[in-house]
Amino acid sequence: MNIVLQEPWTVERFLAWEDAQEGKHEFDGVRIVPMTGGSRRHQRIVMNLLMALEERLDLNAFDVVQEMRISFDGKVRYPDVSVCSGRIQDETRTLHDAIAVFEVLSDETAAVDKTEKRSDYASLPGVKYYVMVEQNRIAATVLEFFEGHWKEKELTSGSISLPEIRVELPIAAIYRGLQV
Repeated sequence: MNIVLQEPWTVERFLAWEDAQEGKHEFDGVRIVPMTGGSRRHQRIVMNLLMALEERLDLNAFDVVQEMRISFDGKVRYPDVSVCSGRIQDETRTLHDAIAVFEVLSDETAAVDKTEKRSDYASLPGVKYYVMVEQNRIAATVLEFFEGHWKEKELTSGSISLPEIRVELPIAAIYRGLQV
């Protein structure tokens, strides 16, 4: 259920409000959208992504985080996984940029992830990659931001190549432990 606001909110007002809530919420610039818990399959894929990225990233140059809110362009989103340049301070609650953003698609979120968030993440100043990982089949759509637009490729095997962060992510590692 979306919360329709009676008056326009700023990101600052939303963040102050959300900090007092028990659950997580996204703010699309107009509506507050409660975040629901993902399935065990969703959690497994996110965990596998985190482990695969941490094993392969230069953790002195990059940081990887799970479900940390990111504020940009008058909106607040919670990507499943984000890779940021440099180390993030332990006290940080809100990111303002990322190099790579990952969303694990579900039946409930796929439409927003493929349209609104695709556009939203393109407005991050440092973004190079937006990766959408399917939950119900082995497939990942990799969008690379190049010359002002997304260059798209779907993979069902092999590795996801993210040269800007010097990482090759095997598709098999993302789906480790799952029967899809």
